[in-house]
Amino acid sequence: MQIANGNNLSRVKVTNQSAIRQMIYHDGPISRIEISEKLSLTLPTITTTVNFLLSKGLIKEVENTKASGKTLGRKASLIDISDDCGYFIGIEMRGALRRACITDYRGNIIKSISDDTPYSDYDETITETCELVKKLLRSSKMAKAKIAGIGLCLPGLVDRSEGILTVHPGYDWENKNVKNDVARLLNYDGPVSIENNACARAYGSYLFSHELMDQYPSFAYFFVSTGIACPLMYTHLRFHESIIGQGEVGHMIIDSKGPLCNCGNHGCLEAFSSERAIISNCVNELRKGKAEILRGLCSSTASPTIYEILNAQAEGDPSVNAILKDAIFHMGIGIANIDNFVRPQCILIDGHIFQNQKNKDQLMDVIAQNLYTATNMDTNYIFVEPDEFSGAVGAAAVAVQNDLKTFIE
Repeated sequence: MQIANGNNLSRVKVTNQSAIRQMIYHDGPISRIEISEKLSLTLPTITTTVNFLLSKGLIKEVENTKASGKTLGRKASLIDISDDCGYFIGIEMRGALRRACITDYRGNIIKSISDDTPYSDYDETITETCELVKKLLRSSKMAKAKIAGIGLCLPGLVDRSEGILTVHPGYDWENKNVKNDVARLLNYDGPVSIENNACARAYGSYLFSHELMDQYPSFAYFFVSTGIACPLMYTHLRFHESIIGQGEVGHMIIDSKGPLCNCGNHGCLEAFSSERAIISNCVNELRKGKAEILRGLCSSTASPTIYEILNAQAEGDPSVNAILKDAIFHMGIGIANIDNFVRPQCILIDGHIFQNQKNKDQLMDVIAQNLYTATNMDTNYIFVEPDEFSGAVGAAAVAVQNDLKTFIE
């Protein structure tokens, strides 16, 4: 049985400061009175904390442009987050690519950098990733002292509390202390946050698109890439958001007699619908002398890119069309299963294959046909525009979120 912690003065102080900072971040510009009312805290408590945060430069006073011009006396100013009081480094690390960026508190990219050199060894990958970050810092001329936190995301199962990559099945990486390695290689003594790359994207949507996402008490983030993941985020308790699991839905069994997945099981969703599976199926067609349109578009028949495959689909390649139709069919069943089981208010769908409207339309048809309540699709489905830095920005969002919860003394 879980035992709830009691309250003492120091714990209350920490909790209040965190709630006030997050309220200002999400709802700012906001007045002291509004903060007091929304958090059910006394105005003196709000005033004391706000004045302290102002003295640290973490928040700022802004003019209340909505106040009536007929108001007597000095207009009460509003409080907002100081976007430039600190910056965050966000990193996405995979064996085949690395993306890094510097953002402000709102997720605006100040500077970014990328590298697509393929690596498979963990030590080499983490070392080269940190070298890329050093290059980013040099090119941005950003003082390390201005970095308020670093977030790194990567595929696999992550112990976010300890900053340890438990397992990355694609490369057989196990029990890697990524948090300590990043701090050591960058000689950085500030906070470092480690997260699964799909979960990081969910945090990025929650924090940096909160005007849209605040209306949903829960949402899922369906991410299609080399693998498939779909973490679930609950935000119904304000400022107590939580990710449920790490969303490894790519390994749900769609057909037990289906193709072999790289995890060792047969018929996983990833074996049907991941970019890896789509590319592999296209290569097989090319080897058979088929997929002629794709053959004319791709630079290498041994490894066509997902973009070349989508271009071949758009030009009407029948082999590619059949492969994508099958992939999306199984993907739609997977999403319908998630919706039937969890019923989130919103499902964000992120994948390069949905750059073609045909694939979006087919997916929505398959979902509708397989929902338990097919005549009442009350879940909101939102297609996310693919962005090569969405993982890095999401990692920065994880660092921002942890920073907002950190007690400032």
